[in-house]
Amino acid sequence: MSPKSKKSPRAKCYTLLAVGKKQLGWDDDFYRDVFLVKFGATKVNGRVSASTLEFGKLHEAVEAMKRSGFKPVKKNAASRMSDWRVPRIKKITAMWFALHKAEVINNPSEVAMQRWCASITKKAKLEWATAADLNHCIEALKSWAHREHVKLEH
Repeated sequence: MSPKSKKSPRAKCYTLLAVGKKQLGWDDDFYRDVFLVKFGATKVNGRVSASTLEFGKLHEAVEAMKRSGFKPVKKNAASRMSDWRVPRIKKITAMWFALHKAEVINNPSEVAMQRWCASITKKAKLEWATAADLNHCIEALKSWAHREHVKLEH
């Protein structure tokens, strides 16, 4: 599989098991000799391996970890965000803060900025915005700064 291709369901389960083991603080002996064996895992090269489980049992093991307190966490939006958005969102944030510093904007929070941008883009999050949406926000902030006689640094 190429680096950009999707993981197989089996590979996803292996990843979830590894992350779950770490999150739950299980040592290797418990994980392999007690937990995996409970689902029918057997030894490969002298060591119990999740790779010996049928897919259904593999999935059951992941679900059992979840019942034990494992909470899979999806990567946050910022880490999934395409690189091209990051500089534009940083620019919007800097402009927002500059307008706050000039006492044009009362609330400098990211939530307030996101709400204002949503009123422009009609999208709840900047991470969902298109290039045109982000550019529209930047131009709207520039116009606002110009009307209020606030000099923005480039």
